[in-house]
Amino acid sequence: MSGTVGDSTGGSTGDAIGDSIGGSAGEELLRVEELLRVEELRVGFGGRGARRGPAVVDGVSFTLRAGRSLAIVGESGSGKSVTARSLVGLAGAGAWTSASALEVVGASVLGPVGADGIARGLSAAAWRKLRGRAIGLVVQDALVSLDPLRPIGREIGDALRLHTPLSAAERRARVLSLLESVGMPDPASRVHQRSGELSGGLRQRALIASALAASPRLLIADEPTTALDSTVQAQILALLEGVRDAGTGLLFISHDLAVVSRIADDVLVMRAGRVVESGPVAQVLGDPRHEYTKALLRAVPTGVPRGVALSARPAPPAPPDPAVSGAPTGASSSDPVLEVTGVSKRFGDRLAVDDVSLSLPAGTTLGLVGESGSGKTTLARIALGLAAPDTGAVRLDGLPWAPGPERDRRSRRPLVGAVYQDALSSFDPRMTVRQILADALRGASAPRPVDELLDDVGLSPSLAGARPLELSGGQRQRVSIARALAPSPRVIVLDEPVSALDVSIQAQILDLLDRLQREHGVAYLFISHDLGVVQHMSDTLAVMKDGRVLEQGRASAVFDNPAHPYTQALLAAAPRIGPR
Repeated sequence: MSGTVGDSTGGSTGDAIGDSIGGSAGEELLRVEELLRVEELRVGFGGRGARRGPAVVDGVSFTLRAGRSLAIVGESGSGKSVTARSLVGLAGAGAWTSASALEVVGASVLGPVGADGIARGLSAAAWRKLRGRAIGLVVQDALVSLDPLRPIGREIGDALRLHTPLSAAERRARVLSLLESVGMPDPASRVHQRSGELSGGLRQRALIASALAASPRLLIADEPTTALDSTVQAQILALLEGVRDAGTGLLFISHDLAVVSRIADDVLVMRAGRVVESGPVAQVLGDPRHEYTKALLRAVPTGVPRGVALSARPAPPAPPDPAVSGAPTGASSSDPVLEVTGVSKRFGDRLAVDDVSLSLPAGTTLGLVGESGSGKTTLARIALGLAAPDTGAVRLDGLPWAPGPERDRRSRRPLVGAVYQDALSSFDPRMTVRQILADALRGASAPRPVDELLDDVGLSPSLAGARPLELSGGQRQRVSIARALAPSPRVIVLDEPVSALDVSIQAQILDLLDRLQREHGVAYLFISHDLGVVQHMSDTLAVMKDGRVLEQGRASAVFDNPAHPYTQALLAAAPRIGPR
């Protein structure tokens, strides 16, 4: 039987399911072994009945049993997140969903079709009962998902209050137990903290604790480890593996194939709303059949030598000729364009950067890695002249850069550019691309036409009139790179420039950065939590922890033979595609 279900409509079938989840029949539902049965799922947006909008998810089928993990992978826009959210009634406003079968934890969420051609489906109240009691949901950005005004203990306690018969005292004890089970340090103190007072890893642990509060049979995790450093990522994955091994079904959404290789038993590969390949993870990632899956795997940077393109993977290019490389006259790879000497920076009682010294030769890339809070971003701000060191000094092209008054840096600011993780928040949303780049060209020694800049970063000049919100994530990051490149800088600081992008777009941006460096002779200070990306991009590497550089040297040497125990642990924690 085919049916259609809305996100927020209600009906007798939906109310009955909601009542059963909360009543005696709920216990039987919560003992089922087949947690998801999806047949010919289609999801779209807009319109009603025969005039509804086109499907963005088209003909997706799969099952998930208790104690198993299924990953859905694909590029941005492939339909993986819409698929997951449609299973819990969160596809979004104006969404329509149809399927031959759609069972969640043993309950069909397809309702009878009315005279208008639209099914009633589950009521909003029934969806809330099903989500809280039977299904847990973990999303990427815990900072947005958690209420910034409430302590995390109350956030987790809400799920217990709504879905369990526990008393207030029992709920408080259960919250502490949950936080302890997800590896939260000092739960008795953390329970009173708000989300903004926690690191990214601790926020994600709190969100997982909230999702697990009512002991759901099914956990849906949508990009739960994106933008986390390798050690925290490994801890979150180990936590999710423990949840799965305890009998919970895990539906895992990610664009990170290395993470999927570690966490998943089975995998679906989606493209343009359809499943192009599926099967056991070792088969799909180890011996892919579909060309799209093969292309995704080729785009993974881990182990790919510097200079080898990721998006097309041609033969390695010839080394650049210094005479035509675009580097300023007289510069050589041994001349440091940026020198950091004995720099320290304190915020209150916390020493964020502690006696750091680094050297960045012209036309090369220095990778900077370390856990969240290690001091990477503070050091980057000092290098950009946006924060003054308490002690030590920074020199740019052999001349003093920081500390010192801003008026001394103003005329030389075009020599240093920056590209950030979230390009959208770094733009004025009211400005067009042409206005953004024209503004960046002010003060340039040799201004270039905006259309030429766009062409240089692989964008059509027809996009010059677009605003940031009208661009895709990859297009916005290309505009961000064009803005940094506009005044012909000597150094560009790249702070997590590809961590928000899926693997194929990431590959294109990394190839672009490599080409621009060879053509323009610009040096990169490259900051990332993704060790595979850093290994692919870097000539030299510095590893930071607690504000100090613990190890630095040629990137290949550090990755192949790390000397410091912390570097060894950091590299060991990074997921890799291959047998578990």
